[in-house]
Amino acid sequence: METYIDYAPLGKAFWKKYVLLWQNSIGRSPFQSPSILQYFSESNKGDVVAFQCIRDGNLIAAALLKKAKGVYTFLSDMKTDANFFVLHNQCSQEEIWTIFEQFLQVAGQNNWTLMLNYQPCWASYMSIFEKTGKVSGLYWQNIRYSVCPVTDDEPAGALFNRINGLRAFRYPVSRLKNQEKAIFEVFTDHTDLECWADEFCEAHIRRWADTPTPSAYSDPDRRQFLKNCLYAWAADSILIRFSVKAPMGRVGFVIGLLEENSLVFHATTFHPEYKKFSPGKALIYAVAEWMARQNIQVLDFGDGNEPYKYDVADRERQLNRIFISHPLNFPFILKTKTIKVVRGNSKMYVFYRDKIKRLIQRAKFSLLI
Repeated sequence: METYIDYAPLGKAFWKKYVLLWQNSIGRSPFQSPSILQYFSESNKGDVVAFQCIRDGNLIAAALLKKAKGVYTFLSDMKTDANFFVLHNQCSQEEIWTIFEQFLQVAGQNNWTLMLNYQPCWASYMSIFEKTGKVSGLYWQNIRYSVCPVTDDEPAGALFNRINGLRAFRYPVSRLKNQEKAIFEVFTDHTDLECWADEFCEAHIRRWADTPTPSAYSDPDRRQFLKNCLYAWAADSILIRFSVKAPMGRVGFVIGLLEENSLVFHATTFHPEYKKFSPGKALIYAVAEWMARQNIQVLDFGDGNEPYKYDVADRERQLNRIFISHPLNFPFILKTKTIKVVRGNSKMYVFYRDKIKRLIQRAKFSLLI
């Protein structure tokens, strides 16, 4: 096995190998799909580096990172629910151990400081990564970060049967159809994507107007960024868009992403004038019905513990944040320990989330208008 690191711009040869790796990777995460990472790599203004492991001329492992303010994070941090290392599904446990040993050796040799956000604790390789990290000689800190609420691993169609038995989901569907003459849409390609994305953004802006967290899509650059992400995911055939269309236009939206036997409920919004019709619940019903037809078992609601997710989700997957650096990088180590204290104190974290973080978000928003 040979290990390489390449810096952007990454050439056609790399992306050709990466496509084959991702297509045969563990999990086939939509957040590490070839088109989305190529878009991020080409548009990112900071340093981008690709860690690669080659066996017999084939790429069997990769991680794409970006550098900002001296710290490397996953390139997919630009828009993600979970950041995975991309490993070939035929890698043995011994090979996976060696891959992570090599990754941490490269980090040490190049004096990298790493902040690996949205790390999926359920990834099959995570216990090996944890063990290699603790014996690497580098500073290693693993902190609980967030959760992804999901439906349980049940037979395909069981989720829809469960939701179909609940009036709270059936009634909004029939009410939208009968009273508003609404139709439910499912798009699996680029059809009407430009218009659909514009309507999504407008509904999102209206939905979050006059709240402590106004929509970022008031910024034309963020709106274009979303469109580019949607086009990239569509190019890799993993984007599924759901919507409710009433006479006034589309009033409810879900951006879904395919991941093996799961559908990731990545983003959703609705037009506030239709709040009384519960378009969110109606769309969850439509999503579950589509999943049953496609023989998809798991609905993954992505990062965050918003209450509406638990109307359906019956368990949580944990996301962690892993910090890695030279053992004498004292400023970074102090920062990570502070983060750990804040995250571990519920009152302190709520104060940070509801006060300090919102002040930062408002300040950023004020710069856009």
